[in-house]
Amino acid sequence: MPDFDPPFAQNGEFRFPNANEQSLGWPCGPIDQNLLNGLFRLHNGNIGNVIAEAGVTGPDGDLTKLRRAIEALIAAATGGGTVDDYILMAQARNRLPIFPDVQNVDGRIGVTAPSTGTVRLAGGVEFLHRGIFRVTTTQTDFATDASKTYHLRWNPDDGFVLRDLASGTYNPSTLSESNVAFDSTFDDMLIARVVTNSSNVATITTLANKNVLTGEGEIIDPRGSFKGNSDPNAGFENGGSPSLISNFDQVSLNWARRPQSYLSALNDVLPGGGDNLKEFSGGVRTLSRYALAVWGQGDIDIWVAWAARA
Repeated sequence: MPDFDPPFAQNGEFRFPNANEQSLGWPCGPIDQNLLNGLFRLHNGNIGNVIAEAGVTGPDGDLTKLRRAIEALIAAATGGGTVDDYILMAQARNRLPIFPDVQNVDGRIGVTAPSTGTVRLAGGVEFLHRGIFRVTTTQTDFATDASKTYHLRWNPDDGFVLRDLASGTYNPSTLSESNVAFDSTFDDMLIARVVTNSSNVATITTLANKNVLTGEGEIIDPRGSFKGNSDPNAGFENGGSPSLISNFDQVSLNWARRPQSYLSALNDVLPGGGDNLKEFSGGVRTLSRYALAVWGQGDIDIWVAWAARA
C-alpha cells in the first residue's frame, strides 16, 4: 500500500471540515467517513507533495521520508552543508561582533525639532543590527523638558528611546555626557545628543553609526607658536605631556563611538628646508566622540596630517 501516491482516498468520497467543525473540532456522534477521508487525504497529499518535490524515495512505512525531503530541499536551496554550517537569525543577532550600521552615506539618522518641546526621529531610514538584521525607522516624536541633556538611542528590546542624562536609572554614576559608557555598542545605538535651553529649544547633534568609522585630514599650521603664525596668542607649550597641550585646532567628528586618533604625517611648508627646526611639538589626540585636537608648535610652518578610526 503506497504511503502518499496517490493520496489517501484519492478516488473515494471525501469532504473537508466546514467552518463550525474547523472551529469546534470533531462533531459528536458516529465518525463521518467522508470527513475522515478528507482529513487523511489533505495531510497525506501535502506530505506526499513535499516528498515528491524533493525526489525522495523509500519503502512504504518509511518514517524518515518527510525529514529527508525537508533536508534535501534545504540543501538544494543553500548549496548543502551540515547543521553546523547554519546559524539562526536569533543566534546571529546575539553573536556577531558588528556595530549598528546606518545604511546611508554618512551613517546618520535624521533628528529634528519640529516644535518647542519636541524632537522627531525621521522615518524610512534603514540600519543593520549585528550586520544582519534590517531595521527601518518610523517617524517618532519625543517630548523634552527645558534645560536638559538627552541621548536618543535604539536597542532591540525597547526600540527608540530618549534618555535623560539626569536620570538615576540611565546614568546612576552621574557620568559626563561624553563618557565612553554612553557610546554605541553592538546592541545599543547612540543616535543623537539633544540639549534643551531654558526655553525648551533643542540643539541636536546627530552621530554617525557605521560598523567601522574612519576619517583623515590635513591642517596647515594648526594653532601653535609658528614663525609668522596668524595667531600670536598661541604660545609654544613644551616640557609637558600631549594631554596638557591647549593650543590646538579642534576637528569635528560627531561619531557614536570614541575614536582612536593618529598622527599620520608632518611636512615642512617651505621647500628646500628654508627653516631650521629647533624645537617642535606636533600631534593629535582624541577629545571625545565629537572631536579631535590637532596641533603643531615650534619655529617652522608645517602641515599636520591626522587619521581616526572607531
